[in-house]
Amino acid sequence: MNLLDTGLQLTVYGMGIVFLLLAVMAGLITLLVKFDHAPAAGEPEPASAPAPTFPAGLDADAIAAITIAVRAHRSVLRKQAAPTMRRHQPGTLPSRWVAVGRTRQTTSWRTHRRG
Repeated sequence: MNLLDTGLQLTVYGMGIVFLLLAVMAGLITLLVKFDHAPAAGEPEPASAPAPTFPAGLDADAIAAITIAVRAHRSVLRKQAAPTMRRHQPGTLPSRWVAVGRTRQTTSWRTHRRG
């Protein structure tokens, strides 16, 4: 019975420490949320981002069109698995381990019968 009592005491102490630390962390989070507030009416707001500057001869519509074209090009490259996106050449396996694993996955299991 002595070992059982010791085990139960250790369990109670361990779980007590865990819940005590959880309560302390919850209290700290509550304090952080309390002190993290929006600026008051008298306080100035942070400065906003500066207006974008465009290269000579380009307006906002041209920049938007270029951005859309670049994003479309990147998504097409990813879908085609272009050579710049690949780690290995098509048809090659990175290692013999992968080749053996794929072979075992794609072939059916047969018993070896001698006869």
